[in-house]
Amino acid sequence: MKEMTVNYSNKIVKIQMGENLLSEIKFPSFRKYLIITDENVGKLYLEQLLEKLPNALYRILPAGEESKSLGVVEELLEHLLVSSYTKGDVLIAFGGGVITDLVGFVASIYKRGMRFICIPTSLLAQVDSALGGKTGINFSANNLTYKNQIGTIYHPELVLVDPSYLKTLPEAELRSGMGEIIKYGLCFDPILFNSLFKDFKLSDLIYRSLEIKAAITARDEFESGERMLLNYGHTVGHALESLSGFKLRHGEAVALGMLLETEDKLIQERLETLLAKFSFPEFRFSRSDLIAYLKQDKKIRMGKIKLPVLKAIGKLSLEEIELAEYLGRF
Repeated sequence: MKEMTVNYSNKIVKIQMGENLLSEIKFPSFRKYLIITDENVGKLYLEQLLEKLPNALYRILPAGEESKSLGVVEELLEHLLVSSYTKGDVLIAFGGGVITDLVGFVASIYKRGMRFICIPTSLLAQVDSALGGKTGINFSANNLTYKNQIGTIYHPELVLVDPSYLKTLPEAELRSGMGEIIKYGLCFDPILFNSLFKDFKLSDLIYRSLEIKAAITARDEFESGERMLLNYGHTVGHALESLSGFKLRHGEAVALGMLLETEDKLIQERLETLLAKFSFPEFRFSRSDLIAYLKQDKKIRMGKIKLPVLKAIGKLSLEEIELAEYLGRF
């Protein structure tokens, strides 16, 4: 088992990583637990977790982005309140990025913050969404659904990363996680990026991605500067994800977003090679539809948008651009 500790301003997050990790973990028996999972993970692994927590209650949600809604948040808050959960009790997010985002948000607002553990079961959640404290739900307006428009920064106290869960992950979900791993290599680690063109050990990629994200988010917890570099590919990616009606997985959309945001032709060609290697899908869209979503991006301030710009493999800078100029690129 590998371990990592990340020191944030008001919480120390412990990360443990290894195969069949639950067999090594002891949960305090004096606490009350509520496990939140989805239909896919529940039928495969919930019984295994309940063997470790026989007195825990659980809720099984529909799989997919539709569960990241205010309606589901209200249902979970009502359940916590009616069942007399306290701030000292524990919510467990047992699933992929949708579950970790949703459960983290609920944990952050219930009684102004309750205890929270992440057990990510998708590659994307293991390398990205389970760490760093970003929580969020989607919000609909004018018949459009916008990604992660409501959220908080709230950290789990423990993240349990078990690559054995990935053995039952559909190919599209593995590909989605690879989109974020490609981002970590492209933007922060040329050695990691180059390794993706060869044979690799997936667990090594997961751990290295976590190391990169842990270091950046510990230095800039609330995204005032350096952490914004992690958004490379996400401005266009979130728009494409929404435009597709969430048929594009998050990591797939981010990978396509990186391709569109990368200006250097040689780097763009290397990215295209990687996306072809991992069978990333194409996605066609109209300029007007894309711009409608880009105009709602959370990074827009006073007619400008601050974005990470790729200068070389492993090197980014933050630049503030006039919104009209940015939209004119598409």
